[in-house]
Amino acid sequence: MNIILGYDIVTYNGVLPNCLDPKFIPTIYEATKFIYNKSHLYFNEKWGVDYCVNNSNDFNFSTKKSLLDIVNDRKNGKNYPWFYIIEPHSGLDSFFGKTQVHNKFALDFMSDVAIDEIVNYNGKLLINYTIDGGLGITTENFQRVVDYTRGKGISDNKVYLIFSDFKLKENLKKLNINYKVFDHNFYLKYKSHEFNKIIKKGDNNKSTVASKYDFILKIDSDKKDFLLLTRHFKLHRIALLSQLHKLGIDNSLVSWEKTYYNHSVVEQLLKFDNNDEFIELIKNTSKTIDVDDLTNIMGIGFENKDMYLNTYLSIVTESIFFQDDINFPSGFLSEKIWKPIGHCQPFILAGPSRSLNYIKERYGFKTFHPFIDETYDTVDDDYVRLNLIKNEIIKFSEKTKEEKKEFLDNVKNICFFNQELFLKINNNSFGEIKPNVDTDKILKFLFNDINNII
Repeated sequence: MNIILGYDIVTYNGVLPNCLDPKFIPTIYEATKFIYNKSHLYFNEKWGVDYCVNNSNDFNFSTKKSLLDIVNDRKNGKNYPWFYIIEPHSGLDSFFGKTQVHNKFALDFMSDVAIDEIVNYNGKLLINYTIDGGLGITTENFQRVVDYTRGKGISDNKVYLIFSDFKLKENLKKLNINYKVFDHNFYLKYKSHEFNKIIKKGDNNKSTVASKYDFILKIDSDKKDFLLLTRHFKLHRIALLSQLHKLGIDNSLVSWEKTYYNHSVVEQLLKFDNNDEFIELIKNTSKTIDVDDLTNIMGIGFENKDMYLNTYLSIVTESIFFQDDINFPSGFLSEKIWKPIGHCQPFILAGPSRSLNYIKERYGFKTFHPFIDETYDTVDDDYVRLNLIKNEIIKFSEKTKEEKKEFLDNVKNICFFNQELFLKINNNSFGEIKPNVDTDKILKFLFNDINNII
């Protein structure tokens, strides 16, 4: 099977992403003579923002063609399915034209040739957004997409979406939108690849990834109760940090950065948690664990096994918890959930509802019920779910040291299973292919209902 991707603009130095605002083309030439993926730094310096569309190279098993060649092939009797690929980048607000620089809806830059080929011939529309997620997942935004495609005469069955969002397909069905949707967690593949690279360097004693042997060796050692890593201030993160503060902040390993202090988030917190001492603490001080400057790190990299081995439980505060649109909830999971799994540690997950069910059903991981009451995962009401998570944190903090060790004994085989599965995902899926492609499943998805495959 061969995926053919069609592009409006093919230069002597490669393709430019589809639906790029033409006003940016001179910038790309100035930066790199049209080598698009090397022009981002220059673009940022000139425009003060990132691109809203991208060439991800997720499909490096594909053939790239200009629309001119595709049209000529069709006219000469060479009929084959192909995809007009659009890859949102940065935040979806940019894609939907809701920023000062990106002030037009990206789909408005689809060429008339692309639309004609999709409506009347062999083309299909593919929107691939796996690099990020959560923000911008709303009824309004996706209604805008469907209004555009249907308004142009593009049938729903010719629109393919690949998103890091396990709730998107269900949300679209509620709106009677029949796009073909595939949820693909980029971060699972990437983190598995990253952890495998670290482990393959050799000496386990110097590895920054915790092994099951590290786990066993440290199971009886003195530990802090919880690990909670915080960078950007979000309501669920600050609420859970406040809970740890009430239980004694020194009983846990935590981080935050006062540079990210957000007054509006704190005002939201004060509506249900009047912890003034904690507010003053996070406003005026910073706390780090293994990285001194939290303003210059990203979710990829920066692994340190000691903080996982020196705590009983990770509290994973995902990027999304409180939903922008309760009628169109996001199911985005970032790299955060894969870190404790990769480090062989049990966890409580503060993320979208049914996230635990998703990683079990979709990927085969195990979680920790009944040793942790995971009823919280089934609750859609964000505030109720948050309180159930707080209850589990309080219950664990009240255990004796012997009971906490017993907990680790009870869940260790789950942790070992999860880490082994996590590491195998990279080895089984990729070979030499870039580690954000689940090739077989994506190919099957894209070629579903396509008969004349070259």
